Amino acid sequence: MQKRIFSQKKSHRGDMTERIVRILLKLTDRPHSQRELREEFGVDSVTIRRIIRELMRHIPISPTTDGREVIYKFEDWYQFKPPSLSPSEIAALLLAQNSIAAVGSGNFGTPLAQSSQTLIEKLRAALPPPLRDYLNTLSNIFGTSTIPAKDFTPHTETIDQLTRSAMSRRRVRMQYHALHDNKIKDYDYDPYAVYFDPDGATLKTIGLDHKDGKIKPFSIDRIRTLKETGEQFELPPDFDLQEHLIEYCFNGIHGEPMLVRLRADGVTAHIFAERRFHPSQEPIEPLTRTPDGLETITIEMRVARGRGLERFILSWMPYIEVLSPLELRQQISEILRQGLQQASGK
Repeated sequence: MQKRIFSQKKSHRGDMTERIVRILLKLTDRPHSQRELREEFGVDSVTIRRIIRELMRHIPISPTTDGREVIYKFEDWYQFKPPSLSPSEIAALLLAQNSIAAVGSGNFGTPLAQSSQTLIEKLRAALPPPLRDYLNTLSNIFGTSTIPAKDFTPHTETIDQLTRSAMSRRRVRMQYHALHDNKIKDYDYDPYAVYFDPDGATLKTIGLDHKDGKIKPFSIDRIRTLKETGEQFELPPDFDLQEHLIEYCFNGIHGEPMLVRLRADGVTAHIFAERRFHPSQEPIEPLTRTPDGLETITIEMRVARGRGLERFILSWMPYIEVLSPLELRQQISEILRQGLQQASGK
């Protein structure tokens, strides 16, 4: 599977904030010369001096000279002492890279949430006070509106088993309570990964379902029993979790990808012009004003079909229209017809 690279523009302020934090971390590790910092960040000496001058107003950084080189370092009273981390805290840190950080560390009730909190506390305690205070200030400025929906603490054993099986490439047999038909079914399953789905605020496992030979996600809190079969499996060499989710998952629902063309109008047109709902999103017709004064935009994106896509479209009604494919347009029309019929009591 070929990797896709999606670039995002950063603001000057965002670049400056990132440089400040990274420079502080580098100086915490060891002294750095102005030349090293200049080459690391791809900026000129004037920019480095300006950042250091600003930092020196609040943080004890000492510039010294070594020949023609200017060296920046923390004052001698501070020496970095790395914290001692337990295996569970390291696991929490690894999970945080893809999931916990997206919703705020420890915000949802996974078994690693408490370890995540102690990890953050240890890391903060190990930092020099000025840097710790700076990051604490940032944490009070940046936040998330995501609300934890489920407590996964009762599913610790299931998560641990899935993690071990995924790492050792061992097939499992599980009983799963499906919501769509309210039945418990048996599955032989190759667990590839465990991930946090922010759309559903839930932990899921993804892997190969041997019933139909397709890669599928399963919600961990709906797994009733789980045991290894003793069989090994091979992870497909081209499988990449993030790439797979981009291609086959949209708005929390797994499905086959389809090319969708949507037209939005009014204020919603401005939102669609400014917001990127999927990495594949492209404007087909830019934001324009019609002769009657209505602003419109047409976008196209390749996303997973299913309830996730339907929910997305319905959430923007009546300011959005499905232009293609025809089957999706008819599907949305039927959902709206049924809803109207239900509302009218007929």
